[in-house]
Amino acid sequence: MIVNGIEIDLANLEKPLLLISEEDEHLFQRLIHSTIEHELIQCQLALSTRKSISLVRDIWLALYRDRDKLYVNSGHAMLFPIRLILFELVTQAEYFQRLAKKSRDDECLSLIYAVILLQFVLQWLKDRFSNNQEVYGSLKLLYRVSDDEVLDEEFFETREQKIAEAVAVKAIRFEVRENNQEFASLLYQSYNLIVFLHSKANEEDGEESILPSLRHIAEPLKQFYKERYTTNNPSFTG
Repeated sequence: MIVNGIEIDLANLEKPLLLISEEDEHLFQRLIHSTIEHELIQCQLALSTRKSISLVRDIWLALYRDRDKLYVNSGHAMLFPIRLILFELVTQAEYFQRLAKKSRDDECLSLIYAVILLQFVLQWLKDRFSNNQEVYGSLKLLYRVSDDEVLDEEFFETREQKIAEAVAVKAIRFEVRENNQEFASLLYQSYNLIVFLHSKANEEDGEESILPSLRHIAEPLKQFYKERYTTNNPSFTG
C-alpha cells in the first residue's frame, strides 16, 4: 500500500511487542488497510511508516483485548526499545485504562483510540527533541518514511546504534518524568478528542455512544484541531 508516496507492505510489519493471535493479526491488517486507504491525513505521524504502524498495532491490541491478560514477548521487546518505552508510557497512563474500558472487544473503536493516542504522543516528542540530534536521530525513524526500509529485525546492530537507542529511551523517560503534568495533559487532550468525535457522531446520526466509521474520521479531526487545538506550529498535525 502507498503511504505518503512510499510503498509499504502492511503484511510485513515489525514483530509485535505483545503475543497476538493469528486471528487478531489478520483483523488488524484488514482494519489498518481500510484506515490508510481513506487517508487520515491528520494522523500522519501515527500512520507514516511500518514502524509507527507496528506501534499502533501494539496499542490497538492492548485496547481491544484485556491488557492485564496480555503478555509482552520479551524477545521482541529487546529488539525495539523505543517502541517499548512509548508503548509503556501510553498503556500505563490513567486515561488509557478509561479508554480501554470503552473500547474493549470493539475492534474499530480500539483502532481509532490507538491512532489518536500515538499521534498526540509522537507530535509531543517530535517538538521536544527536534533540536536534540542525538535523540531525534533515533526517534524520527518512527515516522520518517525515507528511513523506513524493510529489514530483518534480527539484523546485527552496531554498538553505536544500540547506544543511540539506549540514550533515546533514557531521554524520553527523563522528559516525561520532568514534564509529567504536561504529558498527562497531552493524554487528556487525546481523551477530549475522542469525546469530541462521539459528540459529532451523535449530532449526525442521533445515536448514542457511536463513533463515525473509519472513513468518516478525517473531517471531524480537522474540525477538532481548528476549533480547539490550533497552534502556530505548522507541523502540529504531522
